[in-house]
Amino acid sequence: MLNVLLVDDEKLERVLIRKGYNWEENGFNIVGEAASGEDALEYINYHNVDIVITDINMPGMDGLQFTEKLLQKNPKCRVVIVTGFREFEYARKAIKLGVDEFLLKPVNIKEISEVMTKIKTEIAKVNEEESKVAKLKESAEKNYDILRESFLLRLVENRIGEEEATKKLETYNCSDLVDGCVCINVKIKDAQENQNYKKVYEFIQKQNNENSLSFIHFMHNIVMFFTKTDVSKCIDYANDLHNKLNNMGITATIGVSEKNSEFNGIPAAYGQANKAIGVSVLLGRNKVVTFSEYQEIMKKNSSKKEIDWDEFSDAIINCRREEVLKYVSDYTEIIKAEKIPDEEYLKLMAMTIILRASSTLNKYGTNIYQLASEEEVFQNVREIRTIDDTSECVIKYIKQVCDYHEKKRSGKRTNVIKDALDYVNRNLYNPELSLKKVASDLYINDSYLSREFKKTYGVSFIEYISRKRIEASKKILKETDLKVYEVAEKIGFKDSHYFCICFKKQTGQTVKEYRV
Repeated sequence: MLNVLLVDDEKLERVLIRKGYNWEENGFNIVGEAASGEDALEYINYHNVDIVITDINMPGMDGLQFTEKLLQKNPKCRVVIVTGFREFEYARKAIKLGVDEFLLKPVNIKEISEVMTKIKTEIAKVNEEESKVAKLKESAEKNYDILRESFLLRLVENRIGEEEATKKLETYNCSDLVDGCVCINVKIKDAQENQNYKKVYEFIQKQNNENSLSFIHFMHNIVMFFTKTDVSKCIDYANDLHNKLNNMGITATIGVSEKNSEFNGIPAAYGQANKAIGVSVLLGRNKVVTFSEYQEIMKKNSSKKEIDWDEFSDAIINCRREEVLKYVSDYTEIIKAEKIPDEEYLKLMAMTIILRASSTLNKYGTNIYQLASEEEVFQNVREIRTIDDTSECVIKYIKQVCDYHEKKRSGKRTNVIKDALDYVNRNLYNPELSLKKVASDLYINDSYLSREFKKTYGVSFIEYISRKRIEASKKILKETDLKVYEVAEKIGFKDSHYFCICFKKQTGQTVKEYRV
């Protein structure tokens, strides 16, 4: 509905216009009346008015003066002037002011109808155009942000040439990066699962100033670049942000680079912030780590001895447990003899040996995270303070993975595939049944289960479940009048359409054909 205001010093004229046309049926709502231009302006100050119908000749502020002031305040308001034949000069001035239409006295229904219909059509057209423009603007802004983020990602990963990058830096208003920038990389714990990164990104965007820009990295890291500022201020910002995120219940590790200049300094700054985040496995999550701290850690560890990984891996694969444990013990004794009281290095050594052992056996379906959660392993490593702690932690997990692998090799382990099959048969009609669910409940690696299952039965895990369910559905289809979607739900399919596809693929018939 369009809101209409009637303005005339003669009440009878206002009544005639109000009564002479069926306003509501035609999409109009007369929201008020005014006896003077002054009263009308006062009313419009506090009410939404789309169209004003005003007499041109009124005492005090006449229709033209009123129209001029009205359009200054509300240029979108439409004005219809009511005038007589003798008021031609007034009418000519009204045209110059931007009046939309005229009604000649005495006003009749036909004229009102024609004028109001025309104005209504014009308003609708303008609104439609404005809506289109707004949508185009919104779309352009979204596309701009997407393209800018894509460019920045290519830039920091060195996947764009300097000439092209220089042009786009200007296009996306990022030229200041070349003059010197500091990168801050924010890694949110479990960002992919809880989508906290979006909340953090919005929070950061509100706080950013003209000397900073940010974008979401494809690994759900939030990357920021600061220009025209020094590293110390960026570190202060990172610490402040870290505290605020913690207060929001969000765990984050933040890496801060050095200040880098020139074109190559942009990806260099990003790499430095990434490296700073990388040492969180040693220092623990939920910290602010600078690149200078990272360098100190690497400097301390640069002279340390390396393990012969080939020999170590061979001993693990062939279940020479005592040899593996002696190798670890000998290595820790070497560290002791060198008297290197470096906690960070001890943690790094422990984590490296554990992950190397796990990685070696992963090819054979054994993974340390089948025996202990990732968080538990990291927590135990973080608690290392001495070389003895290191030896104890490493030997604990090496024993576990070696014992588990040895049992599998010697045939003393539980028949995993048989257990999985029993589990499937017990839960066949559960719509939540999946490879990950079975693997999780049986405490085995899902990739290993998938590989061994297909090797044993010649079909994939998913295909096996589908076949069993389709076989079960045949009996239900023949013996009951249940609808197709009810049958699908009964045997564990969430989607009846997918059930029909599987049924046709396995039986060569549609459900309808089979039931005939």
